[in-house]
Amino acid sequence: NRGRRNPYNLPKEEKVKRAMELLERHFDLVVVSNHEYYMKRVLEVTGWNYQKMRSRNVYHIENVFSKREVEDLMKSIRENGDVDFIDAVKMKFEGYLSQYGV
Repeated sequence: NRGRRNPYNLPKEEKVKRAMELLERHFDLVVVSNHEYYMKRVLEVTGWNYQKMRSRNVYHIENVFSKREVEDLMKSIRENGDVDFIDAVKMKFEGYLSQYGV
């Protein structure tokens, strides 16, 4: 599995750094939490109408995971740098719109 998510076998610190660079370069707005509030604000400012997003890859059955499967997933996301990335995003962007009164 490591090959598909990390074809160059970069250390997670390098992946997180690169992901943050891409996020900053390609996105004007980063919403860390309170998504409903920002959705409403964008609709108010732009005058756009709300459109419900269609769900993709939705399973209409209950997913049951064993403790081992959850532990393996948590280990994997820690090793891949996913947790570090989310932490970096929160540190950089959480509350950054407060300067605009948002």
